[in-house]
Amino acid sequence: MPESGSSGQGGPSLCLEWKQLNYYVPAQEQSNYSFWNECRKKRELCILQDASGHMKTGDLIAILGGSGAGKTTLLAAISQRLRGNLTGDVVLNGMAMERNQMTRISSFLPQFEINVKTFTAYEHLYFMSHFKMHRRTTKSEKRQRVADLLLAVGLRDSAHTRIQQLSGGERKRLSLAEELITDPIFLFCDEPTTGLDSFSAYSVIKTLRHLCTRRRIAKHSLNQVYGEDSFETSSGESSASGSGSKSIEMEVVGQSHESLLQGMRDLPTLSILNNSPNGTHKKAAICSIHQPTSDIFELFTHIILMDGGRIVYQGRTEQAAKFFTDLGYELPLNCNPADFYLKTLADKDGKENAGAVLRAKYEHETDGLYTGSWLLARSYSGDYLKHVQNFKKIRWVYQVYLLMVRFMTEDLRNIKSALIAFGFFMITAVTLSLMYSGIGGLTQRTVQDVGGSIFMLSNEMIFTFSYGVTYIFPAALPIIRREVGEGTYSLSAYYVALVLSFVPVAFFKAYVFLSVIYASIYYTRGFFLYLSMGFLMSLSAVAAVGYGVFLSSLFETDKMASECAAPFDLIFLIFGGTYMNVDTVPGLKYLSLFFYSNEALMYNFWIDIDNIDCPVNVDHPCIKTGLEVLQQGSYRTADYTYWLDCFSLLVVAIIFHIVSFWLVRRYVHRSGYY
Repeated sequence: MPESGSSGQGGPSLCLEWKQLNYYVPAQEQSNYSFWNECRKKRELCILQDASGHMKTGDLIAILGGSGAGKTTLLAAISQRLRGNLTGDVVLNGMAMERNQMTRISSFLPQFEINVKTFTAYEHLYFMSHFKMHRRTTKSEKRQRVADLLLAVGLRDSAHTRIQQLSGGERKRLSLAEELITDPIFLFCDEPTTGLDSFSAYSVIKTLRHLCTRRRIAKHSLNQVYGEDSFETSSGESSASGSGSKSIEMEVVGQSHESLLQGMRDLPTLSILNNSPNGTHKKAAICSIHQPTSDIFELFTHIILMDGGRIVYQGRTEQAAKFFTDLGYELPLNCNPADFYLKTLADKDGKENAGAVLRAKYEHETDGLYTGSWLLARSYSGDYLKHVQNFKKIRWVYQVYLLMVRFMTEDLRNIKSALIAFGFFMITAVTLSLMYSGIGGLTQRTVQDVGGSIFMLSNEMIFTFSYGVTYIFPAALPIIRREVGEGTYSLSAYYVALVLSFVPVAFFKAYVFLSVIYASIYYTRGFFLYLSMGFLMSLSAVAAVGYGVFLSSLFETDKMASECAAPFDLIFLIFGGTYMNVDTVPGLKYLSLFFYSNEALMYNFWIDIDNIDCPVNVDHPCIKTGLEVLQQGSYRTADYTYWLDCFSLLVVAIIFHIVSFWLVRRYVHRSGYY
């Protein structure tokens, strides 16, 4: 029988229990996400039914089951990483756990690595350490923690290799190192061996086994993750009992034998992690796993068998065979036990008989098992949670700064593709300058040429920046959903950092683009016009970023976003003031960001022109001043027109960003994993 009130030499253990977990999802899921789908009411289907069980520190548990059995759903439900219609309780030593508490004491290792591929292994861990460690942790302590983790998971030699160049096993170990930054008590791993060869898979599970069953503890680094004052109370109590030393070290060895220790010799660096904030605890890990090999299966201390969204068995690994044998299912010789259990459950008759009996036996034997122990350990877990709750994240402003650094680093690492795109951008500028270089004095013929060149300036800036950002959210949504869901940073910090990172790029490209054209077309008008036109084009680019981000957040794929942009583009262009007299449909022109950009540029160019050459013998009306040019295009001519359009572009950008933020927030908080 498990002992949840004690953990041998390690002191009281922590026991996590889940009771009657049920999870409901819409019966008909859509293949592509959009906010329209979120507004529909759908019939719900229960995919996790009355799941109950437990795990305690020192356990390494494997969740086994066929495809669709509910392994990942159970894992996400226990770890509180599941949003939506989830019912039931998750308790720690009898104390109910909320989502924010679980994310502080546990880590979730996803099936697929979702991190920034352009970072090196060291850069990624160091970057994440700023978010996951206490705000008062020094840079030297963070660097030391990162170095220890890289050494512990065997990535010291690959520390400065970019993530995209690491092997599958190395990326999996890097993900594990990331989750160990805060030294969590509970580890939840979704298919940690997926895509790995047998040796790499065995190494990953063996690392988890070592973390769960053998811990060497040092208390002198408690402040590195949770802060210097996080454990003052506990330290005082310890000194009262006569310890009195600054560093208390103990070694906890549980469920280990000579063959396991022999196998651990290729992982000597795991002792580095002994200096951990949660030093008085062993860990517990629970993994969903698909068809483990026999040697990997033997590393697990316990297994959970699932079928049809239900737990049909939980117990020690070596006892599972006896349960099946008692029901008439004999484990063949030289057979992988995991394959035998899964095959038995997959069999139609076996699933009905063995599954039902095992489930009933499991529910009967675990009913009320931990009640007495919880009463003894409840105050202990309460003290532990108080220590964890002393954790303070970095401030919002610093989050924005770090995320901007990440975005800019990604851009610099992808400088080759960025330079190619910038080259084509400048080719467009040169082409326009050659096409309109024949514009001479202000004549009746050049009125149309100037209008056309200004229209092309405006369009090029808006289309370049709007379509240049439509890929952002479809590619980043998995990372955002995971990291925001884990509480790594706030969604508002991410969004603000994203927007701010585009502002210097918008101003730089706008002025460089204009410089080429201005030098061959408008150079006679002076430097002040150059500055004002460049500023307006920069604001147009900023507004275009908002428009592009809006399209990006409206759909889950960049292909869908670019294809569905056509109707929006058409409406904006029609009411931009070039293709039709916008006064024929009053008010609609103010919905177009093209209108504000065109009007401000045209106003800035023509408002000071008092004389336009007008030949005596002409067959068409003659425009004599710049004011008449503006009136003919239905543009405003008031003194405040330029600055009003600048302000309007900022308002349009803000509106687009508010709507985009709301759409992304709906995605992050929608039902499902994370």
